[in-house]
Amino acid sequence: MPLWGVLAALVTVILWGANFIAVKIAVTEVPPLFVAAIRFTILAILLSPFLRVRREDLRHLAVYAVFMGVGHFATMFVAIQFIDVSTIGIVLQLGTPFMVLLAWLMLGEKFGPWRMCGMGIAFAGIVILIGFPEDDIDPKWLIVLVFAAFMWAMGTVRAKQLHGISPFSLIAWMALLAAPMIYGLSYIFENAQVEMLTKASTEFWLSMAYMIVASSVIGYGLWYTLIKQYDVAVIAPYNLLVPLVSVVCGITIMGDVLTLAKLIGGLMILGGVTLITLRQVYVARRADDLMGPKV
Repeated sequence: MPLWGVLAALVTVILWGANFIAVKIAVTEVPPLFVAAIRFTILAILLSPFLRVRREDLRHLAVYAVFMGVGHFATMFVAIQFIDVSTIGIVLQLGTPFMVLLAWLMLGEKFGPWRMCGMGIAFAGIVILIGFPEDDIDPKWLIVLVFAAFMWAMGTVRAKQLHGISPFSLIAWMALLAAPMIYGLSYIFENAQVEMLTKASTEFWLSMAYMIVASSVIGYGLWYTLIKQYDVAVIAPYNLLVPLVSVVCGITIMGDVLTLAKLIGGLMILGGVTLITLRQVYVARRADDLMGPKV
């Protein structure tokens, strides 16, 4: 991959890793479900040119919106109120072993002992984080965050079953369909949303702009551009840098504390995910070699 591709991949993971700070700032001023709904509303408007899909795909897109928009993003926004940025960046990496497991159950994909070992290490890491939480973290919110990672995996597997839909169309429809559902949840479970929004600070609006433009539009735009031009096996390992960025940002900017349990559990999660990812890269490259040179 040329230098511009490497730089684009690094910019993407930095934007995504720092995005947890933007979310954390936003949900401290305005109720989290309402924040998620506003984000998706604006995102749907910005990506409205990509809303053209076949009518028969709408039902599948609605299911995807439930998994990814409500199950993952809305749930993560709620949990991030109670968990520090560095821990969130680590725990959400459980989406990778969940995805491998679901691909086996739902798509019939196979995985061998290496990826099985990686899943075991990663899940053991989350057991340590939940079993030895920090004094100011309720374990139930770690479990909620694990659920958000599982919903990401469900949404990703569901996306693999959708054919002929561009990535930006997928994001646009997720935002459009998830927004009213999250507004409804916000109406039921939250209070004084509009009042808090009108009193929100400049930092809140800058955080919203970052989430929508930097993380979603620019981040995913760069990522999908790279995926179209280069093999996924070349791009995927860069995603492992996202939790590293989130940990560094959490400690240096938000003042997160690196406890022993977080260090051991986090390293186990990241180690397991790394083993899974590198094994997937190896299998993909081996499959390409067996197919022979492209002509």
